[in-house]
Amino acid sequence: MREFLDRSADTPLSEAQMSPAPFSIWRAIGVVLTTLLGFGFFNVLIGVFGLWAAIIALLLFIFSAVLIFRRQQTEGEQP
Repeated sequence: MREFLDRSADTPLSEAQMSPAPFSIWRAIGVVLTTLLGFGFFNVLIGVFGLWAAIIALLLFIFSAVLIFRRQQTEGEQP
């Protein structure tokens, strides 16, 4: 742990700092609307296909989102 704290400012870890985004009322409204849309879609899945199918679909969605997020990024290659 001490080695991590004693790093100099020119190490690659220092370049990956995120600046805080300013609060936006439109972003907050978008988050609330997206959450409500997802909640409604999940309830439609429960109503049409049943609880077990909705839970399996939700787990598959989360799993696929994680796979897409964690995939290897190729630098400089374009189709």
